[in-house]
Formats: sequence, structure tokens, C-alpha cells
Amino acid sequence: MQPLQKKQLRPQVVDLLARMIAPLVGTGVLTAAEHELVFSNLRHIAKHGCPTPAILPKFLTPQEVAELLSVSYSQFRALEKEGAFPFQRRMIGGKTVRYLNTEVIEYMLSEPVGKNLESREADKGGAGTGNAE
Repeated sequence: MQPLQKKQLRPQVVDLLARMIAPLVGTGVLTAAEHELVFSNLRHIAKHGCPTPAILPKFLTPQEVAELLSVSYSQFRALEKEGAFPFQRRMIGGKTVRYLNTEVIEYMLSEPVGKNLESREADKGGAGTGNAE
């Protein structure tokens, strides 16, 4: 399935569909909450080219990111300094460091558990997983 192209769905089409389906709410075929959910997603698709994200974007502190990644704060800082993470730090207001939660979660979902740790241990000459072939 191909991703939606930006502006593939025009806002006028969303408005027309909303007016056509509105009578279904009155008959009980569709609840008001379902109607609003469907059309808020369609409006978002028309405006941004993709459905409303399941996770709303939010800035996280370095401590919150370390907690999400299940590492200590000092270990997180060392790993970040090594360039172990694809997500970027954001400077807010000059010197406040934050990370976008959606980027951190995307990284967490894309990396096999322990992959980075094992490769770093091997690079340092550590035992790694101890698997011998």
C-alpha cells in the first residue's frame, strides 16, 4: 500500500462526506463519537497527508528519555555522546535540551532489543553475548 500523497484528499470532499453521513448519527447507525473520530482523521489527512498520529508529539527531558530507554541518565548521556541514537537533541530557549517523543519511540520500535549494546561491547573487546559458533 502506498502512503498518501500530501493534498490527495481535498477539504471540500471531507466536508461533503461529513454532511452526507451526518444523518446516520441521528438514526443510531453511527455514534457521534465515531462520526467525530472518522472526520477528525479525514480532516487531518486532507491537511497533512496522513491520519492523526496515535501518539501526540511532546518534548521529553533527557531524564525522561533515559527512563523510556531503560538506561541510567549517565549511560544515556554517554551513549548520546557516542552517537548511538538517530534522534536529535533540540535546544529550547537557548540552553534547555529536549527530545521529541515520537522520534524516541520510533527508534525504540525499530531497534531489536540489546542490538546496540552488544555491538558496543564487541567494539570495546567485551564478551558481548558469549555466543560462539
